[in-house]
Amino acid sequence: MGRQIAGGRGRAWQACGAFAFAADGKISAAGQVLAQPPRAVLEPWPFFLTTLVFLIKIMLPDLSIIIVTYNSLADIVKCLESLEKFCIGVNLEIIVFDNASTDDTPNLVASAFPKVRLLRYDENVGFARANNLAAAQGRGRYLLLLNPDTWVDDDLAAALVKFLDAHPKASALAPRVLTPEGKVQYSSVCALPTLALLFYEQIGLSQLFPRSRRFGRYRMTYWNHNEIREVEHATGACLAIRREVYDELAGFDENFFMYIEDLDLSYRLMNHGKKIFYLPSAHVFHAGGQSGNQMAIQNYLELYRSFYRYFRKHHHRGKVIVAKLILTLGLLLRVIALAFASLAESFMRSHPYWKSRRQQLAGHARLLLQHWSY
Repeated sequence: MGRQIAGGRGRAWQACGAFAFAADGKISAAGQVLAQPPRAVLEPWPFFLTTLVFLIKIMLPDLSIIIVTYNSLADIVKCLESLEKFCIGVNLEIIVFDNASTDDTPNLVASAFPKVRLLRYDENVGFARANNLAAAQGRGRYLLLLNPDTWVDDDLAAALVKFLDAHPKASALAPRVLTPEGKVQYSSVCALPTLALLFYEQIGLSQLFPRSRRFGRYRMTYWNHNEIREVEHATGACLAIRREVYDELAGFDENFFMYIEDLDLSYRLMNHGKKIFYLPSAHVFHAGGQSGNQMAIQNYLELYRSFYRYFRKHHHRGKVIVAKLILTLGLLLRVIALAFASLAESFMRSHPYWKSRRQQLAGHARLLLQHWSY
């Protein structure tokens, strides 16, 4: 006699007497008690859970595209139209977080793009925190942090998801970033800044010798950007990252109001043994600096403030002082160059750059005087 199975389901199964399965899994004589009913009958939960997971995967997006806007009326339409037109190969959601724009950006997004999830905030909480708040609302396995002044002409989303699915060791992924004219934007992937690289950049050696492995290492201008490779830093203008990795690192450091938060994230990724890859077969166009031009001098000040915050966070006091000295030298050289250019152009005030050159000179002089207070 087979062993008694506890519970009503076992007794019911014993009562049916056509064929029985012995302990060894073979069919025994008719009329014997069923020793081991099939798992599908007694244990339907694995099948149920498998089906549930499958349905959840269908319903939840593979990718959450996060776009933070601030007075981005001139850019956001082109960005969203291109995403809706070309990014159709994977299940995705688009989340726009409006950082208290004073123009009509949020109203335009709400009316023209009803499929986009719009999150409005009544105060400007900064770029880093805005991305974190939007990411918390995302449901995708992967996050794509995207600037509003970008656009695509191919299925960028599918390419990024396909690579991340196939390469589990890749924690973050950067596509090839192009200028509006289609040229490689070399600042999109960089080395993490060292004092030596900072010095080469500030005195112009990286511009004079872009193909040099030593002098061109910061912006990686010595490399043709045509191959997949691991990189130290990728710009936040377009960066895909695994949801669990972003959560593990608590996203962007919200002490960075604007600028350098992506550099800080790259440093922390590397420090935690995570890998960032560059994928040239996927590309995005980036106008670059459009939002920064709205308040050029204030943004420059914020850039320096954030850069010093980064150095203080990850390096000792001595390195911070040396970094400030190097940046002071760079600012001084630019002020001198701008002064000569402004003086030369002042003799022909009809020169198209005369007024803007004087504004640049005034701004850099202000930076030179103020940046030591950060």
